[in-house]
Amino acid sequence: MPANLTDGVVMRYADLRPGSPADAVPVLLLHGFGTNFEMNWKTAGWPQELESRGLRAIGPDLRGHGGSDKPTHGDAYLPERFSQDLVGLLDELGADRVDVVGYSMGSRLGWDLALRAPERVRRLVLGGFGPTDAFAGTDLNSLGEGGTPFDEVFRTVSALPGNDAAALAACARGQAARPFRPDPVPEGIPFLLVAGARDTLAVGAEQLARDRGGSHVEVPGRDHVNAVSSRTFRQAVVDFLVRR
Repeated sequence: MPANLTDGVVMRYADLRPGSPADAVPVLLLHGFGTNFEMNWKTAGWPQELESRGLRAIGPDLRGHGGSDKPTHGDAYLPERFSQDLVGLLDELGADRVDVVGYSMGSRLGWDLALRAPERVRRLVLGGFGPTDAFAGTDLNSLGEGGTPFDEVFRTVSALPGNDAAALAACARGQAARPFRPDPVPEGIPFLLVAGARDTLAVGAEQLARDRGGSHVEVPGRDHVNAVSSRTFRQAVVDFLVRR
């Protein structure tokens, strides 16, 4: 379904309602860089997992990704633009508060949403995410041409069907313009960090949780690519969301 949101950018999203109890808080699923709702969440079994617990899933394709519009200027991808998109989507759907579950870039954007609109977020899950600088050593003007971990990520995702390399490059520059900071912490919002034990992009996740009053779960034997499809990962997240 499409929604016309910030700056005229049209966002495609899924709204999956399994007959949730009236008091159940919807779950907003935010995918990672270069993927989309279907690739990051649907193929990994998340809608089924949430449905089995009676939870509604809202899954946008973030701007620059999937079936949503793909502007090619960096200012379109500043974190505050994504927050505006997400608040607009929640307004359109009549969702006053949500539980936010992010993965990789989606985790960083979920953190930003919780800071900018804390009244809209009940609980926050940061998957595949740590406080390290994902763009360290990367030349943002020649993405994919170097040898950094992010260059490798960029080469991989920009070649995926339906992706626009220029839009993804603009997205990377927009994110890099606002480096992640662990302070301040979203006030009054419980948060959980979950990452694969072999996820080199989530280095420091356990320490971040410990230092900032969050919870942490490590998924044995999984890395950044395959942790999100782990049943251990899904169960840890859903247990956190339904906890009274």
